[in-house]
Amino acid sequence: MRNLSKQIQQEAQRGLIVRILVDWQLEWMPSSELRLQFLRRAGYPVSNEDLQFHLNYLTRTGYVETRQLRAARAGLEMMAVRATPKAVDLADGRIPRDAGVAL
Repeated sequence: MRNLSKQIQQEAQRGLIVRILVDWQLEWMPSSELRLQFLRRAGYPVSNEDLQFHLNYLTRTGYVETRQLRAARAGLEMMAVRATPKAVDLADGRIPRDAGVAL
C-alpha cells in the first residue's frame, strides 16, 4: 500500500494540473510549459516521469487530452496537453468530485 502522504500529494498535483489547464482555457499547452506553470504555482519540481504518470491518469479519466507535435524538417518533437470540458465541469463543481484529483 502506498504511503498516505504520497497519495495525498499526488492527488493535489493532479488537481493543480487540472487547474492550470482549465486556466489555459482549453487551449493546447506544451508539456514543458505545464511543468513551468506547475513549478511557479506549487513551488516545487515535478519530474518528467511523475508528470507523465499524472497525465496518463487524467487522460484515462477524460480530464485532459494529449498529442504529439512533430516538425519533421527541424527534427523537433513535443507533447501538447489541454483540459477537456469535463475538467472544467470538475473544477467548477458541476460533476461529482474525483477521489484521485484534489481540487
